[in-house]
Amino acid sequence: MAPFARTTLPAHLNPELNRHAGRTGRPSQYRPEYCDLVIEDMRQGYSLAAFAGRIGVSRDTIYEWVKCHPDFSDAVNRADPCRQRAFETKLITAEKGGEVAAAIFGLKNVAPLDWKEVREVKHDHTHALHRLTDAQLYEIAARSAGNGEIIEGEATRVETD
Repeated sequence: MAPFARTTLPAHLNPELNRHAGRTGRPSQYRPEYCDLVIEDMRQGYSLAAFAGRIGVSRDTIYEWVKCHPDFSDAVNRADPCRQRAFETKLITAEKGGEVAAAIFGLKNVAPLDWKEVREVKHDHTHALHRLTDAQLYEIAARSAGNGEIIEGEATRVETD
């Protein structure tokens, strides 16, 4: 037998010692304590990417952990509303216009379902435009301008049956 002959598999190749057996690449850097840390960070308003920076891994690594580790996925899902609360707290306690604007901007990005700008445009037409005279159209346009002036432009008529 040759000196230093290997009689057992190295730990990273031994399926009994390595839960990552059969996978290639480096072992995961995931630690169960990251669940509490991600909640702590996001409760302060930090993003998932900022958490990745805190622990020194890439965004892709974090997203992979969310897919592969149910406990981490659950922690991230629970932390998301905490992050929204942090931004809403900043909005409630804001004293200057810039702080308010920054908090609203953050909320629109952090919680778009709750903080999206809703713009409703209602189109109620009580006139059949093809039956109005030019004078009536100019009157409607003047009221729409809001300042009593005529809106410049050319009108075109489309004949209908």
